[in-house]
Amino acid sequence: MHPRARVVPQLVAQVAPGKGRERYIDAWRAAAVVRVVVYHGTGLGWLTVVFPAMGLMFALAGSLTAQSLDRSPDRVVRGRLRRLLPPLWAYALIMLPLNLAHGWGPFLDEPRERIDLLWWVLPVKWPPPGAAEWGWMTTAVLWYLVAYLWLVVLSPVTLRVFRAWPVPVLAVALLLPVTLHYQLFTIAGSFESLTRDLSIYLGCWLIGYAHRDGLLHRIPARVFAVLVTGCAAAGAVWLLWHGAARGDFDLNHHPVANGWWSAAFVAVVLRGDQPMAWIRPGGRLDRWIALVNARAVTIYLWHFPFLGIAPLVYAAAGDATWSSRTVTTLIVVAGTVVATLAFGWVEDLAARRPPRLVPAVRSGPGAVTAGDPNGRGLLAGFLGSAVALSAVTVWWAGNVTTQREERQPTYEEIQYVTDLPYTAVRNGLGPVERDRTNGGEDPDDGAPIVLAGVAFERGLGVHTPSTVRLYPPACERFGVTVGVDPVHGDGAAEFAVVVDGVVVVATDPVPAGETRELMVELGDVRHVDLVVEDRSGPLAAVWADARFICTE
Repeated sequence: MHPRARVVPQLVAQVAPGKGRERYIDAWRAAAVVRVVVYHGTGLGWLTVVFPAMGLMFALAGSLTAQSLDRSPDRVVRGRLRRLLPPLWAYALIMLPLNLAHGWGPFLDEPRERIDLLWWVLPVKWPPPGAAEWGWMTTAVLWYLVAYLWLVVLSPVTLRVFRAWPVPVLAVALLLPVTLHYQLFTIAGSFESLTRDLSIYLGCWLIGYAHRDGLLHRIPARVFAVLVTGCAAAGAVWLLWHGAARGDFDLNHHPVANGWWSAAFVAVVLRGDQPMAWIRPGGRLDRWIALVNARAVTIYLWHFPFLGIAPLVYAAAGDATWSSRTVTTLIVVAGTVVATLAFGWVEDLAARRPPRLVPAVRSGPGAVTAGDPNGRGLLAGFLGSAVALSAVTVWWAGNVTTQREERQPTYEEIQYVTDLPYTAVRNGLGPVERDRTNGGEDPDDGAPIVLAGVAFERGLGVHTPSTVRLYPPACERFGVTVGVDPVHGDGAAEFAVVVDGVVVVATDPVPAGETRELMVELGDVRHVDLVVEDRSGPLAAVWADARFICTE
């Protein structure tokens, strides 16, 4: 055993004396789960800056995994799988038949591809959906479980390596998203998205190790403040620099900024490690925290599919107002509550508790931790900085939107679709991409747009079948160049522009390697739908240079 590893039991005893659950960790994990649901319901990107919940969830999991490895290393992986997999299986028993009821879909057309259904049983990679148009929404949420599973399986090795060389290992982890961004190394194929996810959150997981070993508390306060300030500042600069062009400051769209900002946040949270005496043991808040923790996997899994109902309401509303966000959030919250009541008892079985509709919450004082006495001030300072940064990004994004949407059109002014709000009514694979092709199930995983040898800086990347609803400004024409992304298919697709429910222009099948120029005259219209269908199998298609042309 490495000399540094021998001091770990003593450090753990200092940091977390006593037995039982740790109230500080439980409270932050419950808050993180709630934040994830609210973020997906509202779509407010600034929430990722104020509270980078996914990074915190990985850090807390890393801390608890290190604790379990010190106590019973032979049972850690098996115990984590026992808690994780049964809720996933219950989810799959409902969602997989619903997906396959519409056919095998693009990922399961070939019999040899159907072996991938095993990833619903043991998610070592992203499990494929079936042919349902909304199928990707049932599987996109599983990225966290896949990344978590790999980190748990690798934890006996990563913890040993981290304890041998903590500083170099953490530094390498924080540089991983940069190497992927600049393509210093790449991993193509089905593990590409997993590699990106691990590169973002591995640093947070290792900071969880550092918390459990007491390393965070051994760093002098001033040195610690300089380190986290530098890491957070680097993340903030990257976010502002790369998000300014499109007014997009959602951390989930900027992996490097996400990794650095999240690492700084979780380091501050875990160093604080306060006893939280203001939460009365057995009180209402304490019981709610325990309840969310007892149903955390179920809440996380089931909240995302209910977003599939939201586009129907959003499209009917016809604009991106706060009311539509409120309706979406209410739908997600209500659906999640119902699903949790219906399937949450599976987590009781996984934890070897008697199954209950509502878990019998036994909340007590729990383990009291001895964190940094200045932890509250440090955390308050970081949160204050996060709120300030969020305010800047909201103002910046609003200013970009105002300049592009509200100023009076001048002669032949071009307003690109990617600068305007739109609704992805349906998309065959993952989200609709701005100014890049549709690469896969994750955001921003496409490539620069090139059609028939011509590069386009602007456009929407979609995957058949797809419908994107636009809400046009007061402009006279809509122009676009359409084509099939040759990297992701060599078939043909049919494109149609539908204005207020009427097909105004439609193409014949457009094969890969060819493009079509479309121009549509607009009057007083409410919305414009961009529709793509395939006739030879699923394809990645592009609405290149999609733009509204405004004249005086």
